[in-house]
Amino acid sequence: MELSVVIPTYNQATLLIHCLEALTQQTLPSGEYEVVVVDDGSTDDTPAILARFQDGPMGLRSIRINANRGRSAARNAGIRDARGTIIVFLDSDVIVDPGFLAAHLEAHRGHGLRTLTRGPVVHVTSPERASRTRPPRVAASPAFLDAANAGVARTTLLEAGLFDEAFPGYGWEDFDLGQRLKRLGVRRVFCPEAVAWHLQPLPQPGDLNALLRKERERARSGAYFLRKNPTLETRWLVQWTALHRAVYWAMAVGGWLRPERALGLASRMRQSGKEALGHLILRAALNQHYLELLKQELRGDVVLA
Repeated sequence: MELSVVIPTYNQATLLIHCLEALTQQTLPSGEYEVVVVDDGSTDDTPAILARFQDGPMGLRSIRINANRGRSAARNAGIRDARGTIIVFLDSDVIVDPGFLAAHLEAHRGHGLRTLTRGPVVHVTSPERASRTRPPRVAASPAFLDAANAGVARTTLLEAGLFDEAFPGYGWEDFDLGQRLKRLGVRRVFCPEAVAWHLQPLPQPGDLNALLRKERERARSGAYFLRKNPTLETRWLVQWTALHRAVYWAMAVGGWLRPERALGLASRMRQSGKEALGHLILRAALNQHYLELLKQELRGDVVLA
């Protein structure tokens, strides 16, 4: 078995459908890859969706974790269970082009197993927009490893120690593993043909609490990551620099653009057909909110749930 695609999922059944459908349409012969989906304690229709694809051409296998343990634990379970030489990471809200897996495999064959392959991650609001959007030839990212679209040899992942399951919430666990892979001398190769379309529907006004909760988790994990690796590189990755704070303060209009206000503006942008601008406005407000929470975490202040 050449490739194992490892996908953690938690309560994203409606997006998981599109992810799995795309993986059934790969140009790579079905016998050369498998798909391992780790259901991290979902309470929605995820088991039914997995059952629908169980006997398909992509060799889908699923693992069920009864209580939600987070993406690090879910990915580690998938890596340990995988049969492929190379692990390709995807998230369950990502869809890929037909040549996606073939591009990752070709890069590993050309550069050797001591390689991390990365493809562009392009944010779109719907599967239909993915088919109408031209992917960039170069997609810059400060992360050595972005687990929304990456391929690494299974033996190399085991040598690096897998994902750190002590991360307290959402975010940064793949950046942490990426630093360890880099220290092992793993070479990163960019694969422009391996495009991952990250489905990010514009949130509704009722989604505010969930959005704020996600930013709280991201701040807690960012603080944990920075304490674990107190380097300038980590400060840059978690955006804890004077430059980041100044940029997002300005984008949030000096703090005037609070998340609840930005969500209302984004909703109006969607109605007028300007979804991309709505996403930018909302992301600026949420990132400024994240930096405020990160400041509290790093100062030891209590962040109320």
